[in-house]
Amino acid sequence: MHSTRRITGRVVVFGLGSNLGRREANLQMAAKAIELLDGVVPLGRSSVYETPPAGGPTQGDYLNAAVGVATDLPLAVLMDAALVIERSLGRVRPDAVRWGPRSIDIDLLWCSTETSDEQHVLVPHPRLVERAFALQPLLELVPDARDPRLAAPYSDAPMACAAIRRLGSF
Repeated sequence: MHSTRRITGRVVVFGLGSNLGRREANLQMAAKAIELLDGVVPLGRSSVYETPPAGGPTQGDYLNAAVGVATDLPLAVLMDAALVIERSLGRVRPDAVRWGPRSIDIDLLWCSTETSDEQHVLVPHPRLVERAFALQPLLELVPDARDPRLAAPYSDAPMACAAIRRLGSF
């Protein structure tokens, strides 16, 4: 991850997903909104990956990516900001269908220095190692990322989704 600005704070990685509308544009708008948040320094974006949906009803494939930032903002503040960005891009919560189609999904995937078990802020993401569409973009940004609870490198986790396809940068 590279930035010309001074990097302060810890690294936080957001996961992005979209399978409705202009999927790549949805990812770009969400990433830009995250990068423009007061109190964050953008560190980089992963490649875009296309994957089949993980559960839920029959629906189109997702585009997924990750955005890394450096920040001292509390994780709850970052999650609240992510929900505001989702609403601005047409996402309505609660979802009508669990794991259903959506214009944008923004998750806090990982933080370099802390965890959270708060009800609406679970960090690291509880199903991170089960989802190649989240884990692969994280590892692209932070290759040495570790599970903060187990100290195990995420790079050692098996990639469960063989259908993930790297499309390139966004």
